[in-house]
Amino acid sequence: MKNLSIIFLVLLFTLNSCDKVKTPIQSTGNNPADTIQVIKRRILIEEFTGQLCTFCPDGAREIERLVEVYGSQIIPVSIHAGSFAEPGNGAWNDFTTTAGDVYLATFGVSSYPAAAVSRINTAEITGKNQWESKILSIKDDEPYAEIKITNTYNNTTKKVDINAELEWLKDAEGGVNYKLQVYIIENHITAKQIDNGVTINDYDHKHMFRADVNTPWGDIISTSQKGQKENFSYTYTLDPTWKENDCETIVFIYKEGPDYEVMQAAVKHVVE
Repeated sequence: MKNLSIIFLVLLFTLNSCDKVKTPIQSTGNNPADTIQVIKRRILIEEFTGQLCTFCPDGAREIERLVEVYGSQIIPVSIHAGSFAEPGNGAWNDFTTTAGDVYLATFGVSSYPAAAVSRINTAEITGKNQWESKILSIKDDEPYAEIKITNTYNNTTKKVDINAELEWLKDAEGGVNYKLQVYIIENHITAKQIDNGVTINDYDHKHMFRADVNTPWGDIISTSQKGQKENFSYTYTLDPTWKENDCETIVFIYKEGPDYEVMQAAVKHVVE
């Protein structure tokens, strides 16, 4: 009997001295926190440039650096306009557009390289050394809206159907008219460019502004309250010389002039 008591005490001590092991809780992937997507205010940089602008490649390199630092939050557009882009002044190619000339005149561009950063401060045009400070001043702003782009491309007709869905994430400012604008840009256009006094025959032109799909100033947005959605649809035929695989659509919303500030932007490849 004494031996049985000893065995019982040993077993009791052993059970009480064992570590407690919790059964791990496996994530099912259904937790909303696992799939929350943070929506940021994306920043549109409209750079004014031209093949004859000797210092404009410095501006292009600064934009590439900014894209490397801030990633997809930066959406660049290179607009060829003004005397440095005019074939009549010696430019090798005519990369100008009617809309680009309108923006040049409206925003008062007088020196190059120059850009409007999301058109803040009534579309203030600044030099490359100020672009990053402009980005930093707005990059953490809570976005007013989100834009989702769906492109459907027909390779035979070279037509692209563009659908843009706008959703307000918070109420828009009262007393302000908002507009939606659609651009088409093209990357990797090989052509001449003067770069710090040297003519580069095979310069890689990126983010080149090709077209305004819905006129230079876009369409009026009729919604303005948090949670409201609005769809815009367009069809555009690409120029036969444009490479569809290098083309993108940019959609942005902005305050109607004289403010012009771009509140949100999005970009999508024409061909996925």
